[in-house]
Amino acid sequence: MITTKLYHSLTSIKPEYCEGKELKQYTICGNEPFSFQMAYKILTGEEKSLPFFVKLITDLPVNCYYTGYVPVIHADYSVLEPRQSIGMYPDVLIPKKVNTVKIKKEAETYYRYCEKDEKVVLAAYNDSWQALWFAVNEEGEELQAGTYSVRIELYDRSLAMVGQSELCLEVLDARLPQQSLIYTNWFHYDCLADYYHVEIFSDRYFEIMRDFVRKAVRNGMNMLLTPAFTPPLDTALGMERMTAQLVKIKLVDGKYEFDFGLLKRFVDICREEGIVYFEHSHLFTQWGAEHAPQIVAWVDGKEVRIFGWDTDALSQEYISFLRAYLTELKKFLQRENLEKNIFFHISDEPREEHFQNYQRAYEAIGDLLEGYMMGDALSDPRFYEEGYVKIPIACTRTAAEFVGKGDPIWCYYTGMEIDQGMSNRLIQMPRERNRMLGVQMYYHNMKGFLQWAYNFYYGELCSGQFDPWFNPCGGFPNAGTSYFVYPAHDGTACQSVRQKIFAEGLTDMRILTLLESLTDRQTCIELIEKYLGVPDFYTSPEDSETFMIFRQAVIEKIKSVKSARV
Repeated sequence: MITTKLYHSLTSIKPEYCEGKELKQYTICGNEPFSFQMAYKILTGEEKSLPFFVKLITDLPVNCYYTGYVPVIHADYSVLEPRQSIGMYPDVLIPKKVNTVKIKKEAETYYRYCEKDEKVVLAAYNDSWQALWFAVNEEGEELQAGTYSVRIELYDRSLAMVGQSELCLEVLDARLPQQSLIYTNWFHYDCLADYYHVEIFSDRYFEIMRDFVRKAVRNGMNMLLTPAFTPPLDTALGMERMTAQLVKIKLVDGKYEFDFGLLKRFVDICREEGIVYFEHSHLFTQWGAEHAPQIVAWVDGKEVRIFGWDTDALSQEYISFLRAYLTELKKFLQRENLEKNIFFHISDEPREEHFQNYQRAYEAIGDLLEGYMMGDALSDPRFYEEGYVKIPIACTRTAAEFVGKGDPIWCYYTGMEIDQGMSNRLIQMPRERNRMLGVQMYYHNMKGFLQWAYNFYYGELCSGQFDPWFNPCGGFPNAGTSYFVYPAHDGTACQSVRQKIFAEGLTDMRILTLLESLTDRQTCIELIEKYLGVPDFYTSPEDSETFMIFRQAVIEKIKSVKSARV
């Protein structure tokens, strides 16, 4: 027999141990995505392994994933739970098709179907725990209020039941508001072309890209970095990345001509998959705004690089080009009704010593971008206070210096914000610290969030490609910092546990917003402080159960308020 246990999503099920409060029941809002896990292992009998298939009995939309383990070969001990260090960690979610039977229409032909289908999808072992991940209402559909059962049955080859678990799920007559947070993880287009050996922006490339975008949107991402020019990011001085440029340029008789056809195709695909906002690639190089990004154009019948590391950012030639380009781009944005949905950047992560360069770069083209969303990731408030960054994207390490100084304010983190309970998305980090960011952003009224890598499969500063399935660190000090999805061999993206947990943090923001609409903001603040303390960006729950108690308290408050109004 196979022993099974149900857990909420914040429980980390390691091969060597499986501990925590078991999940018997849960409550969600009518359009809320929700994930839970089933841990399984052979604990009795003489079997060392037991193949099985899954029968899922429920009237709810549920997707099933096998939780795959990845090898973390370096772990920063300051972010770890007790007992955790290097080793195998659950992260990649591998889709599994299971036999799903509706409770109200359970078919007598089910067992005959099983007899015909001899494919066994999984196996349990006596020396390690494994897990299945169940994503309920993954697409955020409108569910009818009521009480539902999600029953999981495991069968061996002889059709004998060898394990079972059941969850009682209450669906409230309450609907989460639409996500208002603007959220982007930087998409790295050359990484897909390199990994899959396809021509960038070819038909096959766009097929692959579409699925990666779809999985991002499914988990709350609504803004996408748009490579009008090859983004000048994470590139060593003097080095070049693969050209990823959507805008076609011709230089004819000293004048620039711009073709936005490929950019429109890109925008159309992304909109079809649910992207709402587009984030124009940076207009100047990272960490100083000293040079032009890598830009190619057709000159005398040949495609050549016309700007790059050898171009002074403030040269008359480049500024004249930018002004001509932005003038034509604005016409395209107007035609596509994107004027309120485009975000411009000057230069990423400017520091104090870059202030003059940044100021001059902004002044050279800022007048053309009046009225557009415009901002950058930074740690020094001076850029914002003196008006050169309109929307500051504050590093969580120094975000407190920006809070209360204006609106809107965004926040961001890299892989290094890990001390003293800080939130991050690392594989080895306790999951409640990942999810806590949603509460922190609600509390501090953040309007957006940025992270630098959705699918970065290169080493630091693009120093060679790595495969995240086998080396999640990829040359970085903390595993998982450079990607949220795993590239499957068929050209699709496999979601990650970390991606789902982060999305649950975004859902927490929406639940708090719902409660605020039913009561007031102070009610939400008091609940947060009662259960989690004052959530600065260095605050995290004591453990996952503490966070789940807070979450249940919010749900109970919503239920009580709605009941009082009936």
